[in-house]
Amino acid sequence: MNHPKIKGHQRIWKEIDEWVAYNQDLDIDYLLRTHRSHVKVWVSPYSDLSSGRKSAVLKGKTRKKVLAGLLDIFNQWEKQLKTLETPYYLALWLYEPHLHKSQVVCSIGSCLDFYDKTFYKPELQKQIPVTNYGHFSEALSEFNWTHALDETFYTPEDFEATPDEFYSLKEYRKHKKWAKRKLKENPRTVVDPISHTTYYFVPHGRVWIGQKNG
Repeated sequence: MNHPKIKGHQRIWKEIDEWVAYNQDLDIDYLLRTHRSHVKVWVSPYSDLSSGRKSAVLKGKTRKKVLAGLLDIFNQWEKQLKTLETPYYLALWLYEPHLHKSQVVCSIGSCLDFYDKTFYKPELQKQIPVTNYGHFSEALSEFNWTHALDETFYTPEDFEATPDEFYSLKEYRKHKKWAKRKLKENPRTVVDPISHTTYYFVPHGRVWIGQKNG
């Protein structure tokens, strides 16, 4: 897959520094009201959501700065959560290979288990390859990691379209090829026990869920 060529690295590095600085302080008031909070990698062009745009890939110094930023935010949030003296959920989500989707999430109170149910976790667990993260391997080894799947959810209607739902036969045939390709990607299927409808979860990566004891 061809990815966009990234330009203006100095601007991007400055934006990463600003993103980290802005998110180091957990908004406690907001957390106490909503019982959950999260921070994503909101750094352009990695956070761009333009339709049809291919994802930019984090590489080199930019990748290192984002990883360092995620760890810094996690550690700062951990210190602040401990001052609340209440049970909390705090996790670092590392996406592979789409690192730009990574997040730090936390929750308390009525939403304590909210983020723990976000991903499907295979019974056969894998070990995170911390050595792939270079000099961050030591810091990442301090976490307890759970392997989960990064999936896209599809309903039967997404695959069972009819020609009259499209502007042209060409568009319909294009959709059929897309559906056939997705079904070949070995989707995980879940059957609703009431409606008996089959839903599809197509994997396109993994998520390492990192937590610390205490």
